[in-house]
Amino acid sequence: MKNKTKWLSFCLVGMMLPGVLLSGCSRSTSHDGKIEIELVQYKPEAVAIFEHLEEEFNRTHDNIHLTIESPNDAMTILKTRFIREDYPDIIGIGGEINYSYFVQADILEDISDYPGLALIQPAYMDILEGLKFVPTEGTYGVPYVANAAGVLYNRTMFREHGWEIPNTWDEFIALCDEIQAAGIQPLYFGFKDTWTCLAPWNALAVGLAPADICRQVNRGETNFTDNYREIAEKLLQLLPYGEDGPFAYSYNDACTAFANGQSAMFTIGSYAVPQIKSVNPDMDIDSFVMPANN
Repeated sequence: MKNKTKWLSFCLVGMMLPGVLLSGCSRSTSHDGKIEIELVQYKPEAVAIFEHLEEEFNRTHDNIHLTIESPNDAMTILKTRFIREDYPDIIGIGGEINYSYFVQADILEDISDYPGLALIQPAYMDILEGLKFVPTEGTYGVPYVANAAGVLYNRTMFREHGWEIPNTWDEFIALCDEIQAAGIQPLYFGFKDTWTCLAPWNALAVGLAPADICRQVNRGETNFTDNYREIAEKLLQLLPYGEDGPFAYSYNDACTAFANGQSAMFTIGSYAVPQIKSVNPDMDIDSFVMPANN
């Protein structure tokens, strides 16, 4: 049985953040004497990159063999393995609530003495620390990649119609009305994969709710109802500008639809660009900050 997973990798949805790595203390050895390392990551659009990293690592290391798994529904698989105490050496997940759960469950190993932490921007380490809902001594992840959630838009379509990038919430709604009046669907959501709801939610929340809201709630100083009401109301206000029945369409469906010009904008993070480009390599994509307020 392996010990705790030591390196955790994550990308933060809704904020800029590098990723994190955690690896196990116990190592298995293969029949040829090599140390076997297993990494499980959950980003389907990053499979090709991780396959390249796996090949490059194994080509340059004679005494270690790295296996990288990118299964469908990786988080469910990881949780099942954790219950069975079958820990991968390294996991790659997003900077979201499961990271806090894993820290609280004492699954991840404290890597405060890892020298590589000194090479990471302090702001990213602060974000990592802020993910812990319950303050816990130690460092349990290594940020490795940065993403930002906002609004992706079809730059060619915007240029052809003369649409301007909005700077306020009222301008954003006016833009959606203008796009809709032109007979084009303004937004795509793809909420069947419910994690995609967090992209517009987080993009709104960073401008409308305190950054430490979870800690305030844990201290009994406030509640989510009061602080998230405006965010929920604005997200509901956006729904009529998207596809009919957004919970019937997945993340992949939304990426494909946006790539094929079925909407002018897509409320998702920059991590979606490779997936979109895999459908339409020539698409001219740009992004802007979600203007949550006026």
